[in-house]
Amino acid sequence: MIKITMRAVCVLAAATACAVLTACGSDNAQTDSSAKQPISHQDATSGESQHPASGQSPATVPIGEVSGNPKAASAVQPWANDLVGGDMDRLVGNCWTIEPSNARAMYADKDGILAALAQPGADGQFAVLWKGPVRTVSLRRSEIASGYACPRVYATGARDTLTDGDARYVVRRYLSRVIGKPVNQDDIESKYRLACAGSAVDNNPDMLSGSTGFLEGEMSSRTLASPDPQAPKHEVTVPVTNSAGVNQPAVFTVDYGSEGNCISNITR
Repeated sequence: MIKITMRAVCVLAAATACAVLTACGSDNAQTDSSAKQPISHQDATSGESQHPASGQSPATVPIGEVSGNPKAASAVQPWANDLVGGDMDRLVGNCWTIEPSNARAMYADKDGILAALAQPGADGQFAVLWKGPVRTVSLRRSEIASGYACPRVYATGARDTLTDGDARYVVRRYLSRVIGKPVNQDDIESKYRLACAGSAVDNNPDMLSGSTGFLEGEMSSRTLASPDPQAPKHEVTVPVTNSAGVNQPAVFTVDYGSEGNCISNITR
């Protein structure tokens, strides 16, 4: 009887130990399954970058205040957070008002840009400017109104000028609106002006009414003579498809207006 009792005790002890070990194993499995998953680059509610570079928190990216225009600094803050976050694809995708390859080039000098943004901004006639030792950050008023302001960046001491790539992209955006397929759902004239104020295009917004498409791959451009070499005009030619399915060349004159690059004339 004693031998049987001891065996029973041993069996009971082994079962108890096994139960304890099993319970521990369950706890570990639960811990693994509930472990943090990799977070996305952007928090869906805050809109702030989750992966700042160089150990710098997005909340601490310094932006110089702008006397007389307090909204400017807060509007460029989310963009600056994303710049520090280091995701250039995200940055370029968010800044769809700027030609993508140009945006990549302008935003490449992160340190120079941050040094400029840390300075007090100046509210100019057409844009807010932050000037640093090597880079100047320029912010148009339409960008400030958007809440996620995408600036143009150029070398300090130089001037922000219109390039062929800029001109072609302005025409692409304009025609994309005309055919009902804007590059972004917010790309509308009341928010982002593409027609130069007071121009023929501004006075006749239906110049290309009825167009159904355009051949972007056949778009070409050239620089026109201008009295101000720092503010050149560009001519962009692209075949536009009418309602009958016929492609006809349209010639756009792209200028530099108060809200940036704009179209002043269209001829067929």
